[in-house]
Amino acid sequence: MPFEPLERMETGRLLLRPLVPEDCQALFEQMLGNPETMRDLALARHTDAWQTHDYITESMVSWRYGTRFRYGLFGIDDGALCALIELTPRPPQVELGVTISRKGGNRRRRDGIAALRQLLDWLIAQPGIYRIFACCAVDGRAYSAMERLGFTREGTMVNYEARPNRQQVAADSFLYAMTRKVPQPEPVEAAVVAAVCDAIV
Repeated sequence: MPFEPLERMETGRLLLRPLVPEDCQALFEQMLGNPETMRDLALARHTDAWQTHDYITESMVSWRYGTRFRYGLFGIDDGALCALIELTPRPPQVELGVTISRKGGNRRRRDGIAALRQLLDWLIAQPGIYRIFACCAVDGRAYSAMERLGFTREGTMVNYEARPNRQQVAADSFLYAMTRKVPQPEPVEAAVVAAVCDAIV
């Protein structure tokens, strides 16, 4: 069953929607070009807005082919970019990536956490999806929010990914996941089995 992405979601003061070319400057200045925001990520920090433009173009192509879905989380009142969210579906699981802006203060970050919870509730309930997982640096700042979002730490992956913004060619990551119960197939009644066998004979 193909994964059907969410097109748009409003959560109180925030709006979740796909990235568009007009987001390029904000995405570069507040996220992908910001040293503090990119510190612990496997993606190298962008040094100019053209790199970010290419990133958005690649995001739109991936969306069209259903391989990856990137969203921006924006303030409804001011349009400020609060977070970048990436979903990579490989049913029965989806990989989650989240980058949160260091701008906007504690209130905006709390709003962002609430929006993420709403998105995760929707995502884990989708047909064919039974697991959401995410990875984060063991010495970074993201892992502290994972359990608040409902994730369980499953383990540590040694030398899992490079962190170019910290000049690390390989570094450890925590693996977090949330799951839901897989429905069991309905038992086939003995009488039905017998009838099928009789029909074959």
